[in-house]
Amino acid sequence: MTDHLPFGKRVRFYRERRGLHQWQLGELLNRSEDWVYRVEAGRIPVNSVKMLADLAEALRVHVEDLQGRPALLGDQKDDRADVPAIRAALMQSRLLAGALYDDREPLRLERLAVEVDEAWSLYQSSQYAELASRLPTLLADARLVTHEHSTGNSRIRALRLFALTCHVTATLLRKLGETNLAWVAADQGDIAAGESHDPAVILALRRCVAHVQLGAGMAAEAMDVTLRAADGLPRGWWEASPESLSLYGTLHLNGAVAAARLRDRSSADDMMAKATRAADRLGADANEMWTAFGPTNVEIHRLALALEFEDLQSAVDIAPGLRPGRTVPVERRARARLDVARAYAEVGRTNDAADHLKRAYQRAPEQMRAHEFARDLARRLHKRSKRRDVRELAVNLGALR
Repeated sequence: MTDHLPFGKRVRFYRERRGLHQWQLGELLNRSEDWVYRVEAGRIPVNSVKMLADLAEALRVHVEDLQGRPALLGDQKDDRADVPAIRAALMQSRLLAGALYDDREPLRLERLAVEVDEAWSLYQSSQYAELASRLPTLLADARLVTHEHSTGNSRIRALRLFALTCHVTATLLRKLGETNLAWVAADQGDIAAGESHDPAVILALRRCVAHVQLGAGMAAEAMDVTLRAADGLPRGWWEASPESLSLYGTLHLNGAVAAARLRDRSSADDMMAKATRAADRLGADANEMWTAFGPTNVEIHRLALALEFEDLQSAVDIAPGLRPGRTVPVERRARARLDVARAYAEVGRTNDAADHLKRAYQRAPEQMRAHEFARDLARRLHKRSKRRDVRELAVNLGALR
């Protein structure tokens, strides 16, 4: 019901539903009554993930409720059916999965590996609708393969492929705001990864779990998973190959964001230092196991952390040098553009912010429509600017009706 309301009006709706006055909500957040008034009036943004999570907790709603459903999969062709079909495919009961498994023949492992790789390519290209349409059958195929191969190396490969399918599923569902369903996918993938005894897949899925926890506002739990992720893995394993360096580095980038949302600057700096060491050893941007890890991704996260800590001068200093090349996946390049736009908007550089947000949308329209910060920024820029293209951008992002 509140999906098409501006953010401030959604806050007001849920505050009134809980029976709170503005001053009471302010006290719960250690903020003033005037701060709550200005948020609800749309005069100031809430563009810190930590504050967004605190606000959701105070109002006893999910973060997704405050953000509104992303205008991503739901209004064209048969896209409405994609998330329910993914939900059915994640069900381990054949009765709950419906007709998905009827007369289905198991794929060869080699063919399934190609399809898993294609799924990750779609995600990193920000082609979310196409990926969502493929995931139900991919999940069914991956689960069937684990039933077909019960012993030996083929069993390990089957479990590995199922775990990685669950990983890409959880990652997409988190983008769509389907946090509870993402949790199911991450949990099943983590179990399969453990059974495979493959260190790379185990670490990848532990990062996936922490990523979903962050999306659910569980920063402390995500931090704990990051700190314990290497438990049981061979000592020094992370230095063994480009793949292990990339997984280790990406895990700690995720941990740095978790620490920032806990306002733990010391831990965030420590996590970033570990990621930086891994990137330095790797030597260049790479995409081992779809991590998009390397020096550029470290810098993208450095900007994100500056925004999390509201260190605007550092964010503006980092922004001009952040120029991801074509070796960096589209999803990462678009996110970098969004954060640069956010940094410029915070210091009043409206035209620069609009130009970068426009480029982010042109590069990855589905990704930007799914991101509350992009929609909120478009609304604010529209209020500040008379540029026609800024209004068109806000309309395309679903920020204006």
